[in-house]
Amino acid sequence: MAMPIQKSTRRISSLVCSFVVMMAGGCLVRVWASPGRRASYRTSSDAAEIERLFRDDIQQAAVRLKWRGEPLNADTAYALALTGASWEPAWGKIHLFSMAWGDSRKLVGPERAGARSESVDAVTAAFAEHRYSDVTALADRNLSASRIACDPALKEPVGRSLLALGHPDQAFDVFASPFDPGRSREQAVEENLRFRWGAFEAARRSGRLRESIAFAASLLLEPGGQRPEVNRECLAYLEGVGVDLDRLLIGVLQAPEHLGGLSGYYYASASLLVYRASPRLIPLFFHLCRSEDVYLRSRAVIALGLLAYEPDARDWPGWERRVLPVPVRRYGLSTGAREMISREINAAAASDRYRLRVAAAIAASLAGGEDSLNLLRKLALDRAYILSAPRAGGSRARQIVFPVRVAANAGLARYSRDAETGNGEFSGRALQQARRGGEDVTNDRRDLRNDVASQVFVSPLDADMAIPVEASMR
Repeated sequence: MAMPIQKSTRRISSLVCSFVVMMAGGCLVRVWASPGRRASYRTSSDAAEIERLFRDDIQQAAVRLKWRGEPLNADTAYALALTGASWEPAWGKIHLFSMAWGDSRKLVGPERAGARSESVDAVTAAFAEHRYSDVTALADRNLSASRIACDPALKEPVGRSLLALGHPDQAFDVFASPFDPGRSREQAVEENLRFRWGAFEAARRSGRLRESIAFAASLLLEPGGQRPEVNRECLAYLEGVGVDLDRLLIGVLQAPEHLGGLSGYYYASASLLVYRASPRLIPLFFHLCRSEDVYLRSRAVIALGLLAYEPDARDWPGWERRVLPVPVRRYGLSTGAREMISREINAAAASDRYRLRVAAAIAASLAGGEDSLNLLRKLALDRAYILSAPRAGGSRARQIVFPVRVAANAGLARYSRDAETGNGEFSGRALQQARRGGEDVTNDRRDLRNDVASQVFVSPLDADMAIPVEASMR
C-alpha cells in the first residue's frame, strides 16, 4: 500500500464535528447530526468522569508503551487508555486482547498445570453439580492462586463459583490473568473469549470501572465466534457509562503501526463506525474512500450508502434486514452530497476488487432510486465466485458462491425482484459448467492487511467478504 493507514487518517478527528460544511459540486453542503444518535463528544457528568478516571492513562500512554514514533494525537491516546492497551497487565504483547500467553512451565513442582490432578477433577465435578462452596473450598485447600489463574480447566469453575457466591473481586483476579493456551489454538481462542466475558462481568459487579471499560472495549472490538457480530451488550454498556465510542474507534483507526497492538483492529473499528454511521461522520467516510485498503474503502462505501438512504414506494417490508440490519432513515443531505456519494458507489462497482463490488451493491440497495436499481441489475450478473475447500472423505462436491450476485440479489429484494445467483453445490461436469466464464476470487487478498486480529460483521453479507484473522493467539 502506498501509505500507512495512520497517515491517511491522521487528521480525521479534526474534520468530525457536530455539523460539517463541505464544498461539493460547487455548492455548500451542510450536514446536520442525526437527532436520534448520541454525539461522539459529550458534556455530561458521565463523560467528564470518564475523562477524569483515565486522565493519567491518557497523558502517559506513549510513555508506558515506550513509544518513540510520531507524537500521538488525543484520540489515539484516548483509545489506548480505554482499551487498556497502555496499562492492562492481562493483555498480550502481540495479540492485544489475548490472555493466552501464560506458561505453566514457570510453575514449580506440583503447581505445574500439565496433567489433570485429582484436585482439578474434584473441582470440575463440584462445579458441574453447582456446589460452588465446595469448588472454592477445594481450590483454596489444594491449589494455589497461580495454578488456578494459569490453568484454563480451573479458571472458569473457580471464577464462576466466586461470582455465584458474591465475591466478584476475587473472581476478577481469576478471570483477568494470563492462562496457558495448551496445544489447541482454536480451543484457546474460545477460552480467551469466555474469560474476557467473565472478567467483564466480575469487574462490573465489583465496581471496577476502569477494568469494566477495558474488557467491554475488548469484547466490542473482538467479539469472537464464527460470525463475529456487533456486541450490543458491551456497546450499550460503554455508551451508558459515558465512553465516547466514536472517538475511541477513530483513535484506533489513527493509531500508528505497531502501537500497542491497535493496528490489528483497524477493520473492526471501521465496521463499528458503519454500524454507528451518522451524517457528522461523512468526512471520515469520504476520507476512507481514498484509502488503498480494500476493506476500509468497502466499509466507507457501505456507510455512505446507508446515509444516502431514500425511501421508495416500492419498498418490500423488512428488505433491509437482508442487506444491513440497522435502522434506516432519511437524512437531509444536499443534492451535491448525494452526487458525491453516488460517484463513490459507482467507482466501487467498477473496481476489479470483488469486495468493493459487494460493498457497492449494499450501498446501492440502501441509497435507492432508479440509478441504483439499474446498478443492482448489472451487479447481479457479476462473474466473481468463491469456491469451498474439498470436503473430507473423498467427496468431489464443492460449494460455489457468487458474492456480488448475492449482495445485488439482496438489494433487488427491496423492489420485490429476484435474480439467479448461480450458487450451489456441484461436482464433476456440473461444477465445471458453474465455473465457466467466472472469475475465481477464493484467495483474493489484494490490498488487504496481514495483521488482522479481529473483524466485526455488520451485514449478513459480510461472511463473503471475511478475511483470515492472524494465525497466532500469542
